[in-house]
Amino acid sequence: MNIVAKKISKQKVMEVRSQPHQNSLWMLRVLIIFFKLIGLATFTHRFDMQKKRTLYIFQYSKFGIVYNAVLISLMLASNYISIPFKISPEYEDRTKLTRGIEIVQSIFGTVVICTILLFYCVDQEPLVRIMNRLTDIEHEIDCVYSLYNPMRRRRVTCNLIIVCILNTCLLIVLVTTDLLVDAYPVSWLSDILPTFHVGWLIMQYFMLVTIIQANFVDVNRALQNLSRVSTPDLRPQTLCQTRRVIVTNSTVHQLLKLRDVHCHLCEISGTVSDFYSLPILFGVTFLFLTLVYNGYWFFSPLLISDEEYEEYEDFANDVFWLIYLIYPLALLTNRITKILNEVE
Repeated sequence: MNIVAKKISKQKVMEVRSQPHQNSLWMLRVLIIFFKLIGLATFTHRFDMQKKRTLYIFQYSKFGIVYNAVLISLMLASNYISIPFKISPEYEDRTKLTRGIEIVQSIFGTVVICTILLFYCVDQEPLVRIMNRLTDIEHEIDCVYSLYNPMRRRRVTCNLIIVCILNTCLLIVLVTTDLLVDAYPVSWLSDILPTFHVGWLIMQYFMLVTIIQANFVDVNRALQNLSRVSTPDLRPQTLCQTRRVIVTNSTVHQLLKLRDVHCHLCEISGTVSDFYSLPILFGVTFLFLTLVYNGYWFFSPLLISDEEYEEYEDFANDVFWLIYLIYPLALLTNRITKILNEVE
């Protein structure tokens, strides 16, 4: 009876464990396809369905480099359309300063996108190593699966889906309000397109940090659960207490596994930080310039002129511009703070 009960319990654990992985599998496929389209995933990938788990394999791809080269050429060609458009039209309250900022924004936006796309071509191998290393760490954590709550993985997946949906909804609303204020689609080449691309670069960084932070949480909770198993007494346990603890060989083996996983997580955290440092620097600089420019148009009717907003469409457009610019930065800042707390 005990053997049968153990088999049933093991089967239930395997079923619960497979559900979060199955739910995250389709999301991973969709995200990879999307990032490939915008040039932020130059690698190729395949799924190896094994008996007990799905193995994600990421490999170097020459086609991704060619595709990004085509995107760079299209971005450079778009300047022949966007820059003359920024120079020619005249509208109310436009000054030489705002015209100069718009031209600089258009050129700098193209430079930022081309730099990011070129960076993903040159440094494709580190990104492939990061993705494969994350896959290995996921497998290592599965080996100590009984020590943490599997429902956390499902919540992390749901949170990432919600974050992506909100970012997409903000873009749709922003484009809609831009059309309401008589904006021309040509102008999107110099403002919305670079902002969209940089925003999803930050979102990609945010997703990787979220996954690493979730793994840190799992490892820390597994250590706590292992400590409770090793100290079955019901008295409050603190690190400063001196007490006698009986440690079995199984506990030592699990502690060694968790130590290795924690070391690997620290290593991949440094690798991810090094990989994204340069593109994030360019992206944040562009977002800051765009934020200052849109902040000027948001506050100028209130501070410079005596007149308030005459049309609610202009006010709504400025507000959604500011939200769309701040949203990815706020997400990333919050997530970096959380992962630092987990590492400590």
